[in-house]
Amino acid sequence: MENLSSKQEQVLKFLVDFNAEHGFPPTIRELCHYFGFKSLNTAHFHLRSLEKKGYIQVHPGKGRGITLPGARPLSERQIPVVGRIAAGMPILALENIEDFLGIDKGFFGAETTFAVQVRGDSMKDAHIQDGDYVIIKIQDQAEKGDIVAALIDDEVTLKYFYRTKNQIRLESANPKYPPLIFRKGDPRSFRILGIMIGLVRKR
Repeated sequence: MENLSSKQEQVLKFLVDFNAEHGFPPTIRELCHYFGFKSLNTAHFHLRSLEKKGYIQVHPGKGRGITLPGARPLSERQIPVVGRIAAGMPILALENIEDFLGIDKGFFGAETTFAVQVRGDSMKDAHIQDGDYVIIKIQDQAEKGDIVAALIDDEVTLKYFYRTKNQIRLESANPKYPPLIFRKGDPRSFRILGIMIGLVRKR
């Protein structure tokens, strides 16, 4: 691609930064307001120049008709909040996603992550409170004592994980809740969705 002038570099940086912050490109008027352009034609001139040099694509007639090649929508960079898991669906299927946390996926050191919101007090002695968001790294294996997100039938539960030769035991961090025991032939479906790597408390 061709080199940019100083002003073109500034305009491109604004487009990239705006898209990263908001998840969509700015309007022409927002571009004019930021740079103090008195005419829409000035903004169009810079956009056409960037398009000719291969840095962006402009779609006339659209309110936010600027495409930045390689830019990902904001939702693709944020941690999805997963609720009930639809039977047979991948963890991050749209049907399972309730919301997104305003946190970049890489913040906790793993790209393949999701969050679950804690309901109840079963993990209170692990300092995990009702309403907290627990960040889960997606994997189907766990070590003794890991806090895992496990799928039991179609419900996600958060528990300590222990495995012996003949059974899997999931323990709460609250003595009033008995452990969940799974043995071969158990009629309940069970699988590990991932292990806890972080926590967000939104209050």
